[in-house]
Amino acid sequence: MKRGLVLTSALVAAALFLGSSPFAAAAPSGLAWDSVSKLAMTTDPSSLQPGSFDDDYSAAASAQPPAPGGGGLFGQFKQSIANAQSAAQMMQTGMAQKHYVAGSKERTDLVAMQTATITDCVARTITTLNLRNKTYRVVSMDQPTAASSGGSSSGGSAPKDDGTKVAITVANIALGARAVGGEQTNGYRSDTTITETKPTGESHTQNLNVVGYYTAFTQPFPHCSGSSPWSGDSMSPAQGMAMMAAASRVMRELATAGVDKRFSLTQSGPMLPFGNFSMYQAVTFSAKNGQGAALVTERGHVHPVDANDPVFSIPSDFTREQ
Repeated sequence: MKRGLVLTSALVAAALFLGSSPFAAAAPSGLAWDSVSKLAMTTDPSSLQPGSFDDDYSAAASAQPPAPGGGGLFGQFKQSIANAQSAAQMMQTGMAQKHYVAGSKERTDLVAMQTATITDCVARTITTLNLRNKTYRVVSMDQPTAASSGGSSSGGSAPKDDGTKVAITVANIALGARAVGGEQTNGYRSDTTITETKPTGESHTQNLNVVGYYTAFTQPFPHCSGSSPWSGDSMSPAQGMAMMAAASRVMRELATAGVDKRFSLTQSGPMLPFGNFSMYQAVTFSAKNGQGAALVTERGHVHPVDANDPVFSIPSDFTREQ
């Protein structure tokens, strides 16, 4: 109960697949897609199923970001209220994003906020675009970062290995084939237990239910030196979505299990294609009162993208922030 409240409060207080597909069974060199992530309260995880992606994306993309609150203490107070109202709206309508991954490059757009983050693992740079003001700023992934009391970097060095082991146990049920977001998928429902054990013997266990629909091609990740898909570094601080970041990390841990020796994965029932691109995932975190908080992520508009595509570049009419 308490953990569920904390996760929900963090979200409110702030703000991460073939038949008809144009792709072969293996993932293309680059992939682009749109997504909607939202929070749903439910007592029955199996009731969470894909809907109309186009309708959900349109609603999430049209959400209005909070207006500036003005200066002074009263202005900051108004801004805090506006941010909380905006987060509450996103809980219902969802957060719309655009994603592009090709080779060593990744770009994520927050549609309603009109911002984008481009990570270039070869150039070792992270570029933030303000699409509304047509400005940008660039930081090095290798530059030292000052210690701060909250949040983490949106990219850069991977988290240090403190010897923690992650054991994942999954009981799976097949849901059958289904077209989702314009792609042919196979669906599964999974009851999952994740136990993290530190070298001291201290452990923490989280139970969750996952309903997912997966394509036959793999999930693309940018190939950054010194980082890995499970690190969660691609999550932008601008999102401020603690719940979404937590669920994204869970799914990346699942995808990485068996690749990294710090992770172990035991499955019963049909084997899940954890490394495959999902068109729909509902990750429900259990609560003692039976009420669950589910992070629902829908995807659509999937198409190939090349690493040389202009989407990974700074537009010529943008001005560098001072």
